[in-house]
Amino acid sequence: MGFSTNSYHSLCLLTLILLQVTRLDSVYFDVIGPPGPILAIVGEDARLPCHLSPNMSAEHMELRWFREVSSAALVYRDGQQQEEEQMAEYLGRTTLVEDDINVGRVAMKIHGVKVADGGEYRCFFRQNESYEEAIVNLKVAALGSDPHISVEVQENGEIQLKCTSVGWYPDPQVQWRTPEGKTFPSTSESRIPDGEGLFTVAASVIIRDTSLENVSCCIQNLLLGQNKEVGLTIPAPFFPSLAPWMVIVVVFVTVLGLLSIGSIFFTWKLYKERSGMIKDKFSSKEKLLEELKWKKATLHAVDVTLDPDTAHPHLFLYEDSKSVRLEDSRQKLPDKLERFDSWPCVLGRETFTSGRHYWEVEVGDRTDWAIGVCRENVMKKGFDPLTPENGFWAVELYGNGYWALTSLRTPLLLAEPPHRVGVFLDYESGNISFHNMTDGSLIYNFLNASFSGPLRPLFCLWSSGKKPLTICPITDGHEGVTVIVDAKDFSKEIPLSPMGENHASRDTDTLHSKLIPTQSNQGTV
Repeated sequence: MGFSTNSYHSLCLLTLILLQVTRLDSVYFDVIGPPGPILAIVGEDARLPCHLSPNMSAEHMELRWFREVSSAALVYRDGQQQEEEQMAEYLGRTTLVEDDINVGRVAMKIHGVKVADGGEYRCFFRQNESYEEAIVNLKVAALGSDPHISVEVQENGEIQLKCTSVGWYPDPQVQWRTPEGKTFPSTSESRIPDGEGLFTVAASVIIRDTSLENVSCCIQNLLLGQNKEVGLTIPAPFFPSLAPWMVIVVVFVTVLGLLSIGSIFFTWKLYKERSGMIKDKFSSKEKLLEELKWKKATLHAVDVTLDPDTAHPHLFLYEDSKSVRLEDSRQKLPDKLERFDSWPCVLGRETFTSGRHYWEVEVGDRTDWAIGVCRENVMKKGFDPLTPENGFWAVELYGNGYWALTSLRTPLLLAEPPHRVGVFLDYESGNISFHNMTDGSLIYNFLNASFSGPLRPLFCLWSSGKKPLTICPITDGHEGVTVIVDAKDFSKEIPLSPMGENHASRDTDTLHSKLIPTQSNQGTV
């Protein structure tokens, strides 16, 4: 029994209609997590943020933060948390931060972080048949108690010092130090984790040098970059008695010191006054040297333009290749090897293999961006963290906070928000510095980096908006901002050739944009 031609055509039409309905239910989006690991202190709260690109509401989506394939730390569906699907150890300890859920920006807050909370999480968004996820790494640390040193005299007369402290994570480092800064190793050490995973540290050392009167025990948490230290003065009975001739010398020196106190007291005030005057003169000279060094740096200004072959499909470049902004719509572009397909970033056309180079970027009052330098051959496919280990040296504004994208993101406290950022690359010395051109202050400095191969300027946008990132042009005739940097001696003043000051005030929408065409006969105001 065969199908008629009309029946066959009807079946094909029904199949096409079903495929079209399925396609309408699908929505394209990416899920983006923080560029680097999140650092949390044991006992405090931690936020694990994720957001959608392009911006869209997540109120009616299903959201999950996974620890393992089927084990969820938090589940949000139908407008509320689903506690029955949570792992037992997270019940009552996680909440959804949904203040900006209408634009797709959410975070899972873990209350009272424990050592066991450290590790990899997967941030999962689902709408109908569309779903995406991003990886968020949480590193946990704890600063232990103040060290305590106990003293024990051995039968042979040697002195044993034992330093103990509790509540450290991860495994800390112990150092014994003298007042002069000399360090020496422990003769024995033990690190024992308690039921919560926190380490109890005990370190012992034998003192054989009878001339040593003061020592200290320093315990360091390398992940936090912090330490706790306690000193000890070894009691007098542990040292041999002074010889008679040494007593005579001590008495003589004491009497001589008393006779000298009078003259020292009268000369002290004079010394203080003169040192204050010298300090003021030095401060003025230091500021002048700092200004001269910055003027020298600006002589290395380069004209940077954007490379469209590297731009993420959601990034739209203006026709002058000086400005870029993130849009909700996705362009159909050739899938080139050099194009970013996950992070919404674009590189500058210029490559640097030596020398010094400087450029400025107008960030205005945008709320999410990253600016810096990267190796030309960095991985552009996937979500590798933007860290120096992966070839990126950058600073960013993300989640109302400024960060240096180090291995563990470094928070930056700025006196004034920058509207324009200056980037200075010194290839030979391995230094990349970022400057706030609003007040001239240093934002962050990557020191002694190891460069290999060409470097290129890096620009990233984390959210869409009408205001672009704009590379400032090189112009003459404008007074520059004095930027505070490390000063070195210069034999004479060097003329300043800064970036333009008036670029920030112009209307960015008058640029020749592929998004908003401009009139060819615009007049000058």
